[in-house]
Amino acid sequence: MSKKIIIFGFPHCGTSILKSIIGHIEDVEEIHKEVRSINKDTNKQFILCKYPFTEDHFFGEKYQDYIKIFIIRNPFFVFSSLNKRFRNKIPDNHSIDKYIYTLKKFIEYRKNPTKNVYTIRYEDIFYNNYQELKIILDDIGMKYNDNIFDNTKYKNIIINNIQIPTTKPNNVEHGKYRTWQINQPFVSNNDVSKLDLTELQKQKIINNSVILEVYTDIDKVFNCENV
Repeated sequence: MSKKIIIFGFPHCGTSILKSIIGHIEDVEEIHKEVRSINKDTNKQFILCKYPFTEDHFFGEKYQDYIKIFIIRNPFFVFSSLNKRFRNKIPDNHSIDKYIYTLKKFIEYRKNPTKNVYTIRYEDIFYNNYQELKIILDDIGMKYNDNIFDNTKYKNIIINNIQIPTTKPNNVEHGKYRTWQINQPFVSNNDVSKLDLTELQKQKIINNSVILEVYTDIDKVFNCENV
């Protein structure tokens, strides 16, 4: 039977691109659409899905046979992206408070390593030729080479009926934008030129003790060219 893998975290934290990259591995069956669980089998060794939110029951008995990859991202870039997507009217389930709740879970499992639960920050994926991600893939037992990190060799799909746009769509065209985005070079998109936060959001982020535990120098972002 195939080993089930679920990637989750918080919206705009990199769950989609991470699923696409791991889906490039030959012995991984990738489920394109967002699902909470896997209800099919494959002749490949692994079957992979993703869900953008972290739900408490992912850590319960129903998911005990799943390999879980829990990804989080610097909230400055998460909420800058969400502001663009929702035109500064972010829904309640995408709020900073919901992000903080998710981050508490991330801290819990980072501090208390649990079998088949892997935590990774989006920012750390790209250091040292993807070394932290490779450590996870190696521990899971996947066989791959560095070609999986080269998006020019693949056609990444997240919504089955959307073709890859040839030019960058507007952020509010979310399906097209995501499809375009996950087919770009696999590099960090934490560029300070993309920051788009209200002062209230900024203050709420830099003054939260939970966020500061994971992103200790977050207040320095505005003084850096690229984070």
